[in-house]
Amino acid sequence: MTIARNLIPTMLAAALFGTLPVAAADTPRIGIILGGGGETGIAWETGVLAALADQAGLTFDKVDIVVGTSAGAFAGEYYASGIDLDAQVEKERTRQVVTAPVPAGEGMSAIPPELMAALLSTDGTIEERGQHIGKLAVEVKTAISSADLVGYVGTMLSGSDWPQQVDLRVTTVDAETGKTVLWDRDDNVSLAAAVASSAAVPGFMPAVEINGRHYTDAPRTPFSPEIVAEKGLNAIIYIGLPTPTLSNTVEETALTELEAKGLKVVRITGGENAAPLIAGALDPSLRPQAVELGLADGAAAAEAVAALLK
Repeated sequence: MTIARNLIPTMLAAALFGTLPVAAADTPRIGIILGGGGETGIAWETGVLAALADQAGLTFDKVDIVVGTSAGAFAGEYYASGIDLDAQVEKERTRQVVTAPVPAGEGMSAIPPELMAALLSTDGTIEERGQHIGKLAVEVKTAISSADLVGYVGTMLSGSDWPQQVDLRVTTVDAETGKTVLWDRDDNVSLAAAVASSAAVPGFMPAVEINGRHYTDAPRTPFSPEIVAEKGLNAIIYIGLPTPTLSNTVEETALTELEAKGLKVVRITGGENAAPLIAGALDPSLRPQAVELGLADGAAAAEAVAALLK
């Protein structure tokens, strides 16, 4: 769960010299960060990743770490597991995917007003907002239980085991403290529970109980600096739609600061055509449209991503 592993030497170097430790030029070390986005976000990110694999050569074996938040936890699991992304795209096109365990049509309106106000608020620190949202998420009554959600999420994943070929991290927020958590395969937490805790939109799905604590999809504090230092990355590909009401990770400032220190960053965040997908993030009927847009956005970024691999 802790992301700061062996960070003291690398972070000290960065503090002293104002630059990031990077890998040798002939061995690029690349990380992928996948943001949130609900139902449409899963499909869109799957399309982006499929296009990048096909057109830029960004297959899972070229990546050192994948970090997924909410929708990104699902898409990241598909990618890190090495499944056939083209086949997954076809499933999205033909509506052969398992969607969220809620009645059709119950989108953002299902979130209680108090919780929605908390999700939109910018008062206090990110951790303070996360703690406030977490408290409300634990208290609110939802249609299914935490255990039911974890079980259902297991049917949405490509497998039950954590990927072994790529370091997959799944972000969530401790509802009691508001602190950002990054689960990994060494935490003795099931993959389904980790992903469920990442995608548990407050008020829409229950907070997920893991080892006596509760976790929910609240605002995250930036984690890319620690990830870059830990893994010795020299490039990050950020893929995520701007969906503030779904607690997307806020990494833009951190990534900009890392760029100034030499990190290469490619951002894929959708264009004006993504507006309907953002507005209807919890509408599974939009997933075929979302995956097509993801394919187009991935193709548009393929040249920039391919350059990172050289």
